[in-house]
Amino acid sequence: MLIIFFFYGLSFFGLGLAAFLRLRQGGDFPLSRQLPWLAAFGFAAGTAGWIEMFLSSGDQGEINQVLNVLRMVFQPVTGLLLLKFGWGILKDLSPLPSWTIFIPGILIIPIAYVITYAATTFVTPSPIEIPIDIWSRYLLYLPGSVLAGMGFLRQWNAQRKLGFHDVSGLMLGAGFAFLLEAFVVGLVVPAAPYGPASYYNYDRVFHNAFSGEQSSLLRAFGLTSWLDYEQVLRYTGLPIEFWRMLSTFAVTFFVVRGLDVFDAIRKRELSALQIERDTAQQAALEVQTAARKTAESWTDALVSISRRIAELEDVDQILMYIAEHARVLLQSDFLGLALLEDDRSSLNLKCYSRDSQTAMVSDVIHVANPLIMKVIQDSQPYYTREGGPWKDLLGVCFFPEDTAKALAAVHLNLDNNPVGVMWITRFSDTPYTRENLIWLECMADQVVITIQHGLMTAQLQSLSITEERARIAREMHDGLAQVLGYLNLQVQTLEALQKKGAQEIILEELEQMRQAIQAAHGDVRENILSLRTTLANERGLLSAIDEYAREFGIQTGVETDVRINTDGGLNLASIAEVQLVCILQEALANVRKHAQASRVKVYISRESEQDNECIRLQIQDDGRGFLVDESSRRFGLQTMRERASSVGGALSIESNLGQGTTITCEIPCLSHDQISQRSAVLS
Repeated sequence: MLIIFFFYGLSFFGLGLAAFLRLRQGGDFPLSRQLPWLAAFGFAAGTAGWIEMFLSSGDQGEINQVLNVLRMVFQPVTGLLLLKFGWGILKDLSPLPSWTIFIPGILIIPIAYVITYAATTFVTPSPIEIPIDIWSRYLLYLPGSVLAGMGFLRQWNAQRKLGFHDVSGLMLGAGFAFLLEAFVVGLVVPAAPYGPASYYNYDRVFHNAFSGEQSSLLRAFGLTSWLDYEQVLRYTGLPIEFWRMLSTFAVTFFVVRGLDVFDAIRKRELSALQIERDTAQQAALEVQTAARKTAESWTDALVSISRRIAELEDVDQILMYIAEHARVLLQSDFLGLALLEDDRSSLNLKCYSRDSQTAMVSDVIHVANPLIMKVIQDSQPYYTREGGPWKDLLGVCFFPEDTAKALAAVHLNLDNNPVGVMWITRFSDTPYTRENLIWLECMADQVVITIQHGLMTAQLQSLSITEERARIAREMHDGLAQVLGYLNLQVQTLEALQKKGAQEIILEELEQMRQAIQAAHGDVRENILSLRTTLANERGLLSAIDEYAREFGIQTGVETDVRINTDGGLNLASIAEVQLVCILQEALANVRKHAQASRVKVYISRESEQDNECIRLQIQDDGRGFLVDESSRRFGLQTMRERASSVGGALSIESNLGQGTTITCEIPCLSHDQISQRSAVLS
């Protein structure tokens, strides 16, 4: 018996220790809030079991009395702790059905009756520890075990529905173990002449508990136990304490294992949360990557537009490039660009982009949609929110088969004055956002800059024409006008000499007049050739240069050798091509006027250096040469240097007296990306 009580107390004490250690580890699982009560119950029940062990070891005098007092204290305390734990897991592990709120009202009468009946038993002539033991089991241990068993069974059902079969099996075992505990500990009590104790009891030392007279009285009234210690021993061959120990082992095993498995579930949940976090991080990374790619696409588009504007490309080509890329980047089905007429009375479509078609509009197409007109009237952007009135978007696509269901529009402002509207539409129900509107405003700014640069280009062209006219006027003044003035004087001189009869002097003067007329004629023909080459290059720049150099040789009598080695076109910006032709013209004019050369060579080649390509123009003559140190005072040479520098190039001059002159000009080519973009637009 000592060993049974020892293992009984050891099992419960181990249960309390396991619960206490799990409580110190922390964690959030179904039993965590009830662990303090479970630990206290385990320590109290283990202590009570070891007290029983010492009491069963024999009479120890005063120590025995102290142990009896401790047993009377620990029996109700143990039952009370178990009752609190059982009610906690029944109530907290999963919500109770709504009808359970009526249980206290239903049970209040029988509970009050039982408590009253228990109070009367303390006046019966029996040792006080017997009614304390009996009613501690009936009122505390029995309902506590039943509540704990029901709570674990409900938890078994809940975990089974969640798919945690390992936990549900342990919860089922714990539930039945507590129900067994309720029977063998809470229902089978010491024998007593009252209540259920006369039917379900055990008689550890029956004759010590009751006097012979009391035993006779129990038998006379038929109250002798029919399930007592002796009958349990007779039917099973094992005392009731052994069955108590087994139920204690079962409770400890299933509950402790359940705590461990709950920890494993928590780890699985943490692993699942980790996977979810990794998935969320991956999704966030993908979103960031997509956002970065979008930003890079917008940056590339804006940089490309800026380059085209800086290179003074055709305004219509730049506008079509903006329209196409804005539509693609904003994931739209249609983009329209409309400008106000000069009288500001109507808004006409000038450019559109739809699918793979982007074009300028040559016909007059009026834009009369109220929403678009309101944008330019109020100078405020607009975009349709989700669920907006798509019927108000009729007539914004100019294609009968298309129906717009989302719109975003911004106004174009030039010098704080509205000049037009740019808008995008979608044929699906996907609405535009404020971010889309911001990007559209960026593209609208590029359109305005393009228009401004178009106006500036026109002004520059007008200024260039004016400057060219001024240059021709200066040359005519310095050349043709002076020659005509000289001829006028010479004619008067010839008239005077004729009267004097100086025939030889007249012939000399006529020879000088003939030379002056030839020089003036050469200047006029050179100016005509320069204008034709600069302004009429529809045959291609290289062909025009070759023709210009050969005609120069024919007109001047200077042997001209032209060699072009570029493997294709020059791949220069438009303004750079113009400056290259002007530098060539100026250099050949200097050869005719000053070099007194008999031969000139013109070389045009493509040079590469560190992945940078440039066009090299070299003009070499065999004339009289000059001192390079004094070239800074020559207006024509300084003009050539300024022309090369304006397009990012450089010009160098090599010359010695009597050894001819070599002028070398290098102008950088367009990059491969710039060439591809220009080709895409032109196509």
